[in-house]
Amino acid sequence: MPYVKQITIRSTLNRSLKYIVNDNKTDHGCLVTGVNCASNDKLAYKQMLANKKNHKKEKGTLGFHFMQSFKENEITDPYKAHEIGLKWAEKMFGDKYQYVLSTHIDKGHIHNHVVINSVSLSGKKFNACKQSLQDARDYSDEIAKEYSLSVIPPNEHAIPKSYKEWNEEKRGNSWKAHIKQDIDEVIKSSKSFEEFMQNMKRLGYTMKQGHVKYMTFKAPGMERSVRGKTLGPEYTEDRIKERIQLREFNFVESKRKYKYRFKRKPTRTQIFDAARNYKYKRGSLAVNFMLTIALLRTLTNRKAEETTRRNSRRDFSTDIEILKLSKQLQLITDYNLKSRSDLQQAIKDTEQRLKQINGVIEEADKANRSIILINQTIEAYNKNKPIYEEYKSATIRKMLVKKKYSAEIETFEKAMNQLNKLNIQEKDFSIYRERQETYGVKIEQLRERHNAMTKELYKLTDIEKTLNQRGRFDLSKNKNNERDDRKER
Repeated sequence: MPYVKQITIRSTLNRSLKYIVNDNKTDHGCLVTGVNCASNDKLAYKQMLANKKNHKKEKGTLGFHFMQSFKENEITDPYKAHEIGLKWAEKMFGDKYQYVLSTHIDKGHIHNHVVINSVSLSGKKFNACKQSLQDARDYSDEIAKEYSLSVIPPNEHAIPKSYKEWNEEKRGNSWKAHIKQDIDEVIKSSKSFEEFMQNMKRLGYTMKQGHVKYMTFKAPGMERSVRGKTLGPEYTEDRIKERIQLREFNFVESKRKYKYRFKRKPTRTQIFDAARNYKYKRGSLAVNFMLTIALLRTLTNRKAEETTRRNSRRDFSTDIEILKLSKQLQLITDYNLKSRSDLQQAIKDTEQRLKQINGVIEEADKANRSIILINQTIEAYNKNKPIYEEYKSATIRKMLVKKKYSAEIETFEKAMNQLNKLNIQEKDFSIYRERQETYGVKIEQLRERHNAMTKELYKLTDIEKTLNQRGRFDLSKNKNNERDDRKER
């Protein structure tokens, strides 16, 4: 499980080289390799300075120090570790840079050091940034997999910190650290989200929530607010609500194997009693969903742990179920559904509104079709009017014009008669064009509303289906047993 670190060398390139080639750490220099330079620290330092001088880039950053540490007892052969380090460095730098690679064996774990000249052989400076460190880690993981070594899984929830923020937090002066500490303490003493908001206000906090996209916190003395998601994934509005509700059911956060655990080790009887609570209870939809999600999260963490031990493929069906239930819980909260009867009433109301919208759309479509026909008639009228006027004004050529444009004249007369029947005059033509455009926009808006309401109805009926599936866990268990039986056969 190689861990990779990157350090910038600004003034002590010679000391860094001297440190990594130490005979006591590198099996008397047997685990040292120089690429495009000598493996001796003094000679390598001179060659690197000569390359800088040659390209007139002696100022600024002198080099970079990369470290690749292996998990204790995961790799015991230092020469194999050195081989891994050489392949890793070759992927990162190729033949473009001067660098010295060494493998240290003086600590409890074997680790590689690479010191690279900041200026390449072609005169370009090495671009050290977050991406270069990420690339170094990716290359390290890639090589580790080739040698069947474990890799460190990425932390998707980690939020990067600036040096200033890290330093302030270390000194105890960080605003964010204080806010997080206050939120954690208030959650412990709050039984509901409303009580949490009141307790935070008592501490002098100003918060925005509900009408904004992200919940924000502003501590006393702060000039600007900070978003909850900026503080971390545990401080968003949804997560705070979840943490408060979980406390009601004897659950606490755990930084160990499982996300949630009981405060005290439960007996067998308590486990069975708790399992019975993971069923639908009349008048407690949100509570039921919260408990189900908590149980599924615990189960999926345990399954992942067992899968890692057995080195088999992980089943993601529980993760998908958690995501589905979380979305349904959010919908229950948004609609303030307290009981099953509330859910059924919400479904009934949505169906009724959907029926009304369908009726309105049908009427609007009918009216729009009539307006389209009127506009088509107006268009035929305007198009053929000059020909009709020429025909009417002609004297000697009247019969010739009628014979030549008989179809156009007939079309105009029909259009004129139709417009007269509808009592539509030429001054009203522009009104009907505007009406057609307006009707088109309104019908489109109604269709969008209809689609949104159809999705809404689907989500509500899906919650109803979830509640009807009382034997969800037993069914999944039976499916797994059937799968195992097939394998045995």
